[in-house]
Amino acid sequence: MKKTILAGLAALTMNCAAPQIAGVAPWQAENSSRESFLYRGIEIEGLGWRTTKIMQALNLIYYRDPQNWLAVEKNIKKIRYNPPSGMRVYSGIFDTNANDDEDYRWVGGEIVHDAWHREYYLRNEVYNGREGEKKCMERQNEFFWRIGYPLVNIEQILETRYWESQNRWW
Repeated sequence: MKKTILAGLAALTMNCAAPQIAGVAPWQAENSSRESFLYRGIEIEGLGWRTTKIMQALNLIYYRDPQNWLAVEKNIKKIRYNPPSGMRVYSGIFDTNANDDEDYRWVGGEIVHDAWHREYYLRNEVYNGREGEKKCMERQNEFFWRIGYPLVNIEQILETRYWESQNRWW
């Protein structure tokens, strides 16, 4: 009880939105209080506000884009908050960096995008690099079009070669 009160006081004096124990990085505090549960057959792991956004995104895909939902349902076994974002194609685990700034519709597009990485991997097709990213962004845009969300400029994004970033493991 005393630790909780002190953590709350520290949060207030440090102008934090949520109480955190001083000296603990936000992602370390999150890891200690994660929850894990099944939603629409997919295991979700993370904090309540992050999991809520993921559930909203899954509902949007399920109700508004049944074709891409089939790819999500087949290929994503687990979604967890574990930056950087990426898909483990061999296991079906999607690590997300979804945060407060991302709209749940954008998160839905990321889920669709990464589900298709695994689908192409399982089909023994190109699933990574420029060609793989282009194919997955086309599926992402297909989803965005169906829900009335702004499309991504695929060529402009491909020019950044973001998949070659050093903090990427895939």
